[in-house]
Amino acid sequence: MKKLIATVAMLGLSAGAFALEVSGVKLDDKVSVSGSDLLLNGAGVRSKFGLAKVYVAGLYLPAKSSNADGIVADKKARRVVLVMKRDVDADKMLEAFHDGIAANSTGPEMEALKPKIAQLDNVFKAVKEARENDRIALDIGADGGVKITINGQAKDTISGPDIGPAMLKIWLGKKPVQDDLKKSMLGS
Repeated sequence: MKKLIATVAMLGLSAGAFALEVSGVKLDDKVSVSGSDLLLNGAGVRSKFGLAKVYVAGLYLPAKSSNADGIVADKKARRVVLVMKRDVDADKMLEAFHDGIAANSTGPEMEALKPKIAQLDNVFKAVKEARENDRIALDIGADGGVKITINGQAKDTISGPDIGPAMLKIWLGKKPVQDDLKKSMLGS
């Protein structure tokens, strides 16, 4: 009986390390970004044509929220983690980022974002492709800048108050990349 209790206790402890498993991807229940503890708000699968799974996306926040506009406007640390479900070359990844940003930005906003988008392009072109199981972390700081980390290696930080909110809108904007993914990231 004691062995059974010990086994159940160990399983409970190891299960607590992960908050959620989505499409075979385990996501931590909390992470630390710039000294701030963030909680997993929600996660879902980005799919193409409803069939091909591209990545699992998780949203981490200081406190749980289902208010997309509030999350985008917040001046606290946030993280979007993308765990690739298949190989995607840099050009396809960047096309998706560009489309998502453009769909949720005005002409003047896009003009102001050009140098930051060029910096984003340089990061992913240097990597060449995102491979299956790669983990891409987009850490949005209180200042709106974005630190890009791939598989635990910091690649670059894009400074400026507008790039972080613009990137969050890819998933949380009025025209998200996928409606059901937005709902999942918002914890619905």
